[in-house]
Amino acid sequence: MPPPPSSSDATLQQIHAAWDEAQAQLRALREQVEHLNNMALAKVASNMLERDMDRAYRDLGEAVWAEVSKGRLQLSPNLSHVRKSLEVVTQKIQAQNASINDLLAEGADIAKRLQEKMSAASKGVAPQTKRR
Repeated sequence: MPPPPSSSDATLQQIHAAWDEAQAQLRALREQVEHLNNMALAKVASNMLERDMDRAYRDLGEAVWAEVSKGRLQLSPNLSHVRKSLEVVTQKIQAQNASINDLLAEGADIAKRLQEKMSAASKGVAPQTKRR
């Protein structure tokens, strides 16, 4: 007959059981983390492809609009609302750019007048010479 299990053997078995359970939980957690990592990588790749697609559509739209603006390409009648929208936006951009150019010119004039004023003021104050 084997000797009755001692309390240290029972404690050792409990420790081994707890260790095995902890390792199983760690494996499950690792699998979840790897799965989430793969999901995140897939999402990033998807976002990159969507960004590339948006860029391609933008480039296509700009190229088509350039050809339409030059009269080399005619849009179908069902796209007339798109043409009108682009014309309105183009006019607004041109008006804004003209406004910005006016503000820049005004700022340059102010800076020039200020520089002239400062230059005139400094000429008005003659340097003092030492008297002997």
